[in-house]
Amino acid sequence: MRWPATLTLLLSLLPSVGSAAPASFEVVYAEAQDRACAATRGYEIKDEWIKELNAALPEFRALWGAQGAAMFDAAAALTHRQTEPFVAPVRLTLCDTPSQSFSGPSVNMRFALRSFSASPVPLRYKVDTAFHESLHPFVGRYAPQDSPLLAAHRSEPACVLNHLHLLALQKAVLLAVGETDALQQVIAIDSQLPSGCYRRAWSLVNESEGTYQLYVAELVSRS
Repeated sequence: MRWPATLTLLLSLLPSVGSAAPASFEVVYAEAQDRACAATRGYEIKDEWIKELNAALPEFRALWGAQGAAMFDAAAALTHRQTEPFVAPVRLTLCDTPSQSFSGPSVNMRFALRSFSASPVPLRYKVDTAFHESLHPFVGRYAPQDSPLLAAHRSEPACVLNHLHLLALQKAVLLAVGETDALQQVIAIDSQLPSGCYRRAWSLVNESEGTYQLYVAELVSRS
């Protein structure tokens, strides 16, 4: 595919980032911990969900190991920043808690299961969710507090503001690794989530053809 000219120029100008050994892309599912979560919340995790998730784990691990590594490499090249410190084990859950980034990336897998949903989302989408949650600490550290782009949208809810740089970088990464179909899938499914936060954030990031590149530029190391 042909990358946008600005993105191609940015990648060509940035030197390679470090020579550290590849990070370990670990995926963890702890059934006992998950059941404890459910008990605390008065929720029931069905045995067939656990069985289906365990069956899908090898494929998810393979996808995350390959796609996650490629996406983090692209994020490093795009921003000229080390990403290895932000690679942490991805915890999967079937409890009724959302995917989140607190204390490491956690991905709720229920809606990827046929035993849970009549229309499960693709496993690849959950890999992109793992990347999304893994990016939160990175973007939280490097997004400028005095960002003119955020200032222009200061009336937006905090959830929207907290995702503009992140979604822009996620878009740039998926384009850089040639995953245009995965990008369109992420935008489509994210935009269906009940809160409307991601739908609004994506609409701002996609406001024009090059808008996302402006947000990525604010994450680039100038040193």
